[in-house]
Amino acid sequence: MKLLAIMGVMVSAVAGVSSASAAFDYTSQTVTVGVHKNMEATLFIPKGPGPFPTILEMHTSGGIQEADRGYCANLAREGYICIAPAFLRAHGITNAELRRKSFTSEAKPIFDDFVEIIGELNALPQAKKGATGAVGFSNGGFFAVLLAATRKVQAGVSYYGALDGARTQPDLPLFRKWFTAQSSPVLVLAGENDTTIGMEPPHKLEEIMKAVGARYEIKYYPATGHDFDRSGGTGPNNAASAADAWQRTLAFLRANGV
Repeated sequence: MKLLAIMGVMVSAVAGVSSASAAFDYTSQTVTVGVHKNMEATLFIPKGPGPFPTILEMHTSGGIQEADRGYCANLAREGYICIAPAFLRAHGITNAELRRKSFTSEAKPIFDDFVEIIGELNALPQAKKGATGAVGFSNGGFFAVLLAATRKVQAGVSYYGALDGARTQPDLPLFRKWFTAQSSPVLVLAGENDTTIGMEPPHKLEEIMKAVGARYEIKYYPATGHDFDRSGGTGPNNAASAADAWQRTLAFLRANGV
């Protein structure tokens, strides 16, 4: 993990806590990660000796946003090392016309970068070795599930995941290929009013996981749309669903050794 030359100074961030139980202050820094060390990311580390479990947070098809860094910061307050990489930008995917490449020609290189980052997280001196989870949103939710299916992480959480690869993989072939009873557990969080993803992909994923005896939890939120933790405009229950999803995510990660 390599600090950017112009942003190598670690800054202290002591913003308000995310929940009543949160107790950790944290530091954040900009780093470059991935196979070619060309992927910019923000790394959050709780203050204290550790060891701390680690989380790879993966953004939506809209690219890295403050919402991603904020989510990582909240995890750091809960005692997690968290990294939020700008993975689409690193692969030259900078507009809507190119986004499907992340599920086709760039899917394997992106996946390989994530595996490399997981190794980099585990190499941190403050990290609890082997206690790594993945949390992804929409585009990133696809990769969170894939990392869990292939046992690259100990648990995966998918917020409104683009499980069919933005219609490039309607039958979910990668998940059919990789899910087994030995796959790491998955938590799927989906809005019943999600007109971007729809309900068919999470239902298909549930059938796949159930058929092979994989460990999973699925929560379908009524009156809740896409990007429900980031937008109030896609469903009247977005805020309540986001609050429940946060607590459900923390409980799931902790229950599965992360």
